[in-house]
Amino acid sequence: MGGECVLGASDSGQEASRDTWFLQGWKAGKFLIKGSVAGGAVYLVYDQELLGSSDKSQAALKKAGEVVPPAMYQFSHYVCQQTGLQIPQLPAPPKIHFPIRDSWNAGI
Repeated sequence: MGGECVLGASDSGQEASRDTWFLQGWKAGKFLIKGSVAGGAVYLVYDQELLGSSDKSQAALKKAGEVVPPAMYQFSHYVCQQTGLQIPQLPAPPKIHFPIRDSWNAGI
């Protein structure tokens, strides 16, 4: 009888230990994913020289405006093909012209 209680107690302890390891692993995984996304964003900003002159920043913004809408269309088309879902056609995004050079340090 005494041995059964000890075995039962150690089994629940091992199960709790497995749960703890799983939660710690899950938290570590989430941290690594978030850190990778943040690191990628920092690398992209550095690689595209977005913190340099306003001319380079404005060129990068224009390039992103040209590249992102077609990429979103391709991705939504791919999702529709893979899942069989019908996504309604959205209107074209508005053309935004925001000259960074004209507003740089305008509040000072």
